[in-house]
Amino acid sequence: MKNTIQIRYLLASLARTAAVALCAASVVFAAGLAPAMAQTKLTFLLNVPPAGYNAGFELAVKKGLYKEGGLDVTIEPGNGSQTTAQLLSVGKYDIGFADSAPVMKLISQGAKLKVLTTILQGNPDAVTALKKTGLKSVADIKGRSVAMPTAGSQVALFPLVLAANHLKESDIKLINMPPEAMVSALIQGTVEVILGSVDQFDIQLKNQSQEFDSYLFIDSGAPTVSTSIIASEDFLAKNPEAAKKFVAASLKGWYATLDNPAEAVTAMKEMFPDANEKLAPAQIEATRFLMCVNHAKFIGKAQPQQWDDTVKSFVTIGVLPADVPATKYYTYDYLPPDAELRPCPTK
Repeated sequence: MKNTIQIRYLLASLARTAAVALCAASVVFAAGLAPAMAQTKLTFLLNVPPAGYNAGFELAVKKGLYKEGGLDVTIEPGNGSQTTAQLLSVGKYDIGFADSAPVMKLISQGAKLKVLTTILQGNPDAVTALKKTGLKSVADIKGRSVAMPTAGSQVALFPLVLAANHLKESDIKLINMPPEAMVSALIQGTVEVILGSVDQFDIQLKNQSQEFDSYLFIDSGAPTVSTSIIASEDFLAKNPEAAKKFVAASLKGWYATLDNPAEAVTAMKEMFPDANEKLAPAQIEATRFLMCVNHAKFIGKAQPQQWDDTVKSFVTIGVLPADVPATKYYTYDYLPPDAELRPCPTK
C-alpha cells in the first residue's frame, strides 16, 4: 500500500514537471515566433536596375538591418526615377528611391509624395573633356562641340550651367547624341566635350584609361539635390513607425557600404545575379563622393539651404512653380536624430 502511494506521488510529480516544462517551451516558442509574426512587409522600388549606387539597400537586407526593425523588405529593380515616382504616387509601391527632380515636379502637380532622406546630395551631372582639350573651367567650352545625351537630367539643367558661366547656347556647337555613344565619341574626337556624369560616364572613361577633367553641374550653376528615399503620404500616415525604421536601417546599410564596399557588392550580386559586379566598386565610390557634396553636413540629410537652392534652380528652368515652398517637397520627420547620422565628409 505504501509503495502504491509513493508511485502515485511520483507520477503526479512527474506530470506537474512535464506540464511546467511544456508551458515554458510554449512561451519560448511563442517568443521566438513573435518577431517573425510582427514583421511588416514592404516593397522597395529602386530608381534603376541594381548597381553600385543603390547597393546599400541590398546590404541592409543581407545584414538583417531591416529585420531588426521588424520589416520584411523586398527590393525590386527600377526603370528610371520618373517611373518610380509615378508608381509610388498611385500606390503601386510602398516606398522607393528616385531623383529629386521628377519627384518634386509630381508633388508640385498634386502628387502626395514626400522625400524622407537624400542619399546623393548633389546631382552627378558634369561637363567633361579629355585632358588634352585643355579645359580649365566650364567657361572654356565656348566655341567647342558639346555632346548632350538624348535622355537625362542634363537636358533640363544645362541652361542653368550656361547662364551661370555667362554663356548662351549659340556659343557652343550642341550635338544631341545617344548616351551610350558619348564616351566613344569623346575618345575618338568626334566631340570635344560631353555632358556626362561622375557616376556613369566618368567611370567608363576611367575603365578605358583616359585622362579627363570633369566639372560638376552643382558647382557650376545648378546646385540641386539628387537621389532620395521617397514615400506616399498615404503610406506614411498609415505606417509612420515602419517608415522611420526603414530609413534608419537603410542609412545603416549605406554606412556599412562605405565601410566595406566589397561586402555591398557581394550582397548586390547575391540578390541580383545579373548586376554588374565589375562596375559596382567604382559606382559605390562615386556615390560616396556625392553623399557629401553641395554643402552637406550629414549623410542622408540635405540641409534646408540645399533644398532652397534646388527649388530656385528648378523654378528658373520651369520645372517647378515659384509659389510652392521647398518644405512642401521634403520632411525630416522620419530621419534619425542628427546624433545618430554619420557626419560629412565620408571617410
